[in-house]
Amino acid sequence: MELLDLSARNRLLNVPRFSKSAKTIDIVDEKSSEIYRLLVTEGKAFTFLAGKPDRPKAGHDGSSPTDEEIDYSPVALAQPEDEEVDNRGVSARHSDTKLQTRMTPTGLQRRLLDLYHDARTLEEEQGVNILFLALGMLKWIDPNNKENIRQAPLILVPVRLERGAAGEKFRLRARPEDLTANLSLELYLDRIHKLALPRFEVGDDFDVSAYLDAVADAVATKEGWEVLADDMVLGFFSFAKFLMYRDLDPDLWPDGTKIIEQPKIRSLLSDGFETRDPLMSDDIAIDPHIAPAEMLHIVDSDSSQTLAIHDVRKGRDLVIQGPPGTGNRKQSQTLSGRPLPTERPCFSWPKKWPHSRS
Repeated sequence: MELLDLSARNRLLNVPRFSKSAKTIDIVDEKSSEIYRLLVTEGKAFTFLAGKPDRPKAGHDGSSPTDEEIDYSPVALAQPEDEEVDNRGVSARHSDTKLQTRMTPTGLQRRLLDLYHDARTLEEEQGVNILFLALGMLKWIDPNNKENIRQAPLILVPVRLERGAAGEKFRLRARPEDLTANLSLELYLDRIHKLALPRFEVGDDFDVSAYLDAVADAVATKEGWEVLADDMVLGFFSFAKFLMYRDLDPDLWPDGTKIIEQPKIRSLLSDGFETRDPLMSDDIAIDPHIAPAEMLHIVDSDSSQTLAIHDVRKGRDLVIQGPPGTGNRKQSQTLSGRPLPTERPCFSWPKKWPHSRS
């Protein structure tokens, strides 16, 4: 099975729009270039505006007791005073720091709260941020079914949601991390449609409109395809598998140090490992074999854990097997002396359990 999912299940290729179930928020009636300027270049914080009032509760007019999160009827977005333009010709409603949505106040607050808690949990557990504001969408048509119209994000801005207290408004800020293009979309277009997206080079003079125009030129030969420059979505987008795919691509490694030339990789896949002294049994008394001076550990450990640490210090390569659910990231860091990368195999164990080393 390939690491990359190039089907419509991949949110980087097919973003659910205006969905009541997907944890996304569609931003409407805004300009991508202005959002980028204010959010990224100037580092300003944005708040959110509901596009519809909450519906009345049951008992007033017989409507459903639950608030609709999204209403597809027209939204009264622009007000007369909002049509004032500055010296650049940009209207006031496009140069403020309020993100307009189609959601009701109740639905918007509920969705923001879900995104806020999920983003914090994912970052605490995995050590990575996957909350992005997508600027610009590529509307493309599935070649296997002309009726399937998809939308893929083009520019992904890493962001965070924050608020001071439970009653305060949520604010959206750009994170001090590099922006990224949609790498999965680049590979999909190259592999399936033989199209190359323009180079994505972010700098102080990065022009969002120019990049989106270049994407439109790159896909101009595709009938029905279109770049929706001012379509925006806030949601979760994960690059973990794509980055792993890139790490395993031999062409991306420097000459002389390619992954297939690494000694351990060659030993694992082709040459085999050299014969070494057998590991000490977990059942033996360890005192005659490991001097007390070599048992200075950061945390307490039992005999089986001490044997594993001792073997690692000697440069042995180990696979430690334990029952499901026994992973512990802090103990993994204790063993290696540094934080481990996310989504990588690691050594870990609880305080007491029989394990095997091989």
